[in-house]
Amino acid sequence: MRTNTNAYLVIATIAVMNFSFDFSKMVMRADVAYASTPSNWTGALKVDTTWTQAESPYHVTGDFVVPRGITLTIMPGTTIFFEAKARIVIRGCLIAEGAESELIHFTRTPGSTGTWNGLQFVDTTSENHIGYALLEYARTDDGMVGLQNSNLLIDHVTMDHCDRRRIRTINSSLIVRDCVFVDIFGTSEPPSTDNMSEHIWGSGVPKDGHFIIENNIFGTTKGHNDAIDFDGPSRPLPIPLIRDNVFLGSGDDALDLECDADIEGNVFMNFIRDRYNTATGESNIISAGAGKHYVMVNNIMYNSQHVAQVKNDAFLTFMNNTVVGISGAAIYFELGLPGRKPGRGAYVENCIFWNTPLVFAGIKETTDLTERYSVLPTQWHYLGTGNLDVDPLFADPNNKDYHLKSQAGRWDSKNQNWINDAVTSPCIDAGDPNSSIGFEPFPNGGRINMGAYGGTGQASKSYFGSPPCETIVAGDINGDCKVDLQDFVLMASHWLEDNHYP
Repeated sequence: MRTNTNAYLVIATIAVMNFSFDFSKMVMRADVAYASTPSNWTGALKVDTTWTQAESPYHVTGDFVVPRGITLTIMPGTTIFFEAKARIVIRGCLIAEGAESELIHFTRTPGSTGTWNGLQFVDTTSENHIGYALLEYARTDDGMVGLQNSNLLIDHVTMDHCDRRRIRTINSSLIVRDCVFVDIFGTSEPPSTDNMSEHIWGSGVPKDGHFIIENNIFGTTKGHNDAIDFDGPSRPLPIPLIRDNVFLGSGDDALDLECDADIEGNVFMNFIRDRYNTATGESNIISAGAGKHYVMVNNIMYNSQHVAQVKNDAFLTFMNNTVVGISGAAIYFELGLPGRKPGRGAYVENCIFWNTPLVFAGIKETTDLTERYSVLPTQWHYLGTGNLDVDPLFADPNNKDYHLKSQAGRWDSKNQNWINDAVTSPCIDAGDPNSSIGFEPFPNGGRINMGAYGGTGQASKSYFGSPPCETIVAGDINGDCKVDLQDFVLMASHWLEDNHYP
C-alpha cells in the first residue's frame, strides 16, 4: 500500500469545495494578437531546432516531422497554430516545457473552424516531455496526443475542445501528471460518439516502461464513453498506477480496465448511466475484467450507480475505501448482462459503505468473497469478522468531507489545520488489528482507522475518554499516555512484521 500525505491535502481541500471546478480559468484565448507574422512549417526538420516566444507564433500547415536523431525544443510562452488536418509527428524528441505563467499553446489557426490532427509520437523512446501547455481543437481517432511504441511525460497540461480521445497510447510508456481534462461535452450537448469520446484510451506497456496517471482532474463525459479505457498488462510486468486523481463523472465508467491495476487515493463521483448510453452494461466507477487482479486502496467514491463490476474471472482487493450514496449494487459479480461471465471474487477490508443498502450482488456458490472490519448493513456481516453497522460520523458529508469526527483531533480541509469535535467516530481504531497504521498521526491507538483516510497522514486521531495526550511516552504504542498491557498486545500482534515502503 502507498500513501501520499500531500496528495490527500489536495483531495481533501477539493472535497470541502464540493468539487466545483471552473475549467474556463484553465483556457487561454486563441484570438490574441501577435507582433510577428507566423512562420510556416511543414515537411521534416533537418537539424535540432528551438522555437521561442519571441519568434512565435509558428504555423504548422501540413505533416511536420521531427525525425529520429533530431530534437525540437519549444520554450515557455510559445504559440503554435495548426491548419486543418495538420499535425506534428515526433520520431525523434520533443521537449516542450512551458512555465506556470507562460504556457505553451497548441491550437488551430485563428479564424479557422477546422481541427488539427494532434501531436503523434511514433517509435520514439527519447525523453519526450510536454509540460505547462494548453492543447485544444485537435480532433482525430489517433488522439490529441498519440503514442505508439513511444515514451512521454505529460504534466501541467490542459486538454480542451476535443470530442475524441484526448490521449491514445499503444504499447507505450506514459506518465500523465497534474493535468486537467476539461469536460468533453457541454451541459446541454449530446455526445457525438459511442465509445470514442474518452480522456485516455490505450493498450499495453513495455516491459521496462510505466503507465502512471496521477494528480489529474478528469472532467465529465457522456453516453457510452469512459474516462479511462485501458487493457493489457499483468503482474509482474509494469501495470497501470492510477492515483490521487479526481474524476467528475460519466454516463459510463470511470475506469474500464482489462489489466492488473493499482488504484489509490482517487476521488470518484457522479458515474450514473445517462439517457445517451444505450449499451447493454451499467455505469461503474470501475469495470474490472479479463481475469485480472485489481487493487483499490484509500479511494473516496460517492453519488454513483455502482462502484465495481467484477466480471470474467477478475478479482478485486478493496481496502480502506469510503463509499457513499451508491444507488445500485456497490460491488457485483453477476447481473445477467450479455457477454459477461461472473467475477472470481473480492477481498474487502477496513472500508465504509454508507447510504449504500445493496453492497454486494451476483454472489454465486463459487464466488470468493470476504468482507472484514468494515461499516456496512448487518445483512453482510456474515462474510467476515469485525464488521459494524453504525453511523461513521463524517465531518461534513453535505460538503463531501468524509474525514471522521474525533474529540482528539480531525483534519479540517477548509482551514488546513486540526480541530477537535464534540464526538468521536466509531470507525477510529476499528480496522483490522493486523493492518499497518501507515502514516496515521499520534495518538493513533496503534490500530488503523476504517475508511479512505485510514493509514494516511490525515487519519483522525484516537480518543481515550480524556483530553488528548500531548506527550509521547517511550513504549506508549497506542497514544493513551500509559505504558501497559494494551501496548504489549499491539507490539506482539505486529512482531517481525515488515512494512517497508519503497
